[in-house]
Amino acid sequence: MIINYLLTNITYLFFPISLYFIYVAYVKNLDLEEKSIFLELALFSSLYMLCRGVNTNNYMYAVTFLNIPLLISYLKKQLLTSVFISIILVFFLYFNIGISSLVLIVEYGLYFIIFFIYSRQNKMSVERVSSTFVIIRTFFVGFQLTYYILNKRPLTFLISDVIFMTILLLFVSYIALVFFKKCEGVVDYNSTVNELNREKEIKVSLFKITHEIKNPLAVCRGYLDMMIDDDYKNYRKYIPIINSEVNRTLLLMDDFLDYTKLKINKEDVDIVYLIEELENEMKPLLKKNNVEVDFNIPDTEIYMDLDYNRIKQVFVNVIKNSIEAKKDNAVITLDVKEVNDSIEIVIKDNGIGMSSDVLNRIGDTFYTTKERGTGLGVSLSREIIKLHGGNMKYESTLGEGTSVYITLPVN
Repeated sequence: MIINYLLTNITYLFFPISLYFIYVAYVKNLDLEEKSIFLELALFSSLYMLCRGVNTNNYMYAVTFLNIPLLISYLKKQLLTSVFISIILVFFLYFNIGISSLVLIVEYGLYFIIFFIYSRQNKMSVERVSSTFVIIRTFFVGFQLTYYILNKRPLTFLISDVIFMTILLLFVSYIALVFFKKCEGVVDYNSTVNELNREKEIKVSLFKITHEIKNPLAVCRGYLDMMIDDDYKNYRKYIPIINSEVNRTLLLMDDFLDYTKLKINKEDVDIVYLIEELENEMKPLLKKNNVEVDFNIPDTEIYMDLDYNRIKQVFVNVIKNSIEAKKDNAVITLDVKEVNDSIEIVIKDNGIGMSSDVLNRIGDTFYTTKERGTGLGVSLSREIIKLHGGNMKYESTLGEGTSVYITLPVN
């Protein structure tokens, strides 16, 4: 019977507190402000359920459990809540058990005075508070047992009752505090993990922005070098291209303002025109790097729901990687095919290729084989294609070259 009673009261005590920690974990995941009223609600709920199971036959055991919500409220520095719980306990034990009101007022008043002093001196450690609580409770347990039992039972029974109640109080207090501390640890760990994930997202986004800004700047630098080499004869041809790349850089910088989510602004775009423009812009740069190009595109227009700059960004990434992987007699081909309700763009090179191990890891964040690479170009490109409802696949053979298959749905 005693074991069943103890287990029931442990459930009454811990169930509302468990719900409180579920709430805390939820609000921290959403970066919301925690409301102290939910802790108060949990403590009062535990107190209410514990009070329902008290009777004159088990009140000595019951008081041990009834005081745990009060102990937790003091440890959480909820002094006002502690006062209300103390008042409830005084009235409940006086009217339902018949304990002297004076004894109850002295006991719970003593708790408040000591814990108030601790809080003012910043000495509210778990060990100090719990040990003080146990000492005071043990004294009043002994006093109450002496007052009510001494004339009815031998002194040996009195001593054994005091010892048993002290051990029970220590055990229940320890379990309650360990449970509370472990739950707080789990919540804090969860918050730390979420914070690290947010920091990782920020870091990835910053690397993405840095990586992608390098591409248009490299294009601008290439055309500026060519303008200098030919004594500015073709500046009218190169200036619009440089201007376009500067605008693309500004677009990438806008991403920095919203680093947690990649923005896609779709519109009706002629994919054929986009690739033709890409070819015209990239040819001088490819020529400078001694790379031959062969763009095989349809003569008819193909309109698709795309973000023009984003898709162009993907193509530039792929072609730039092909240039960096070139060998002698480098050739890059681009083919556009209609496959059912999709358009497949295949970009091939005859460069150094990739081993199966590298191919399996390509696209992993921060994985790169380049000395100064960030490992984010492929990851970002795949993310852009995915947001367009398409997919991006790599095929490669070490020493023979790489093929990139980009599939996008047609309107």
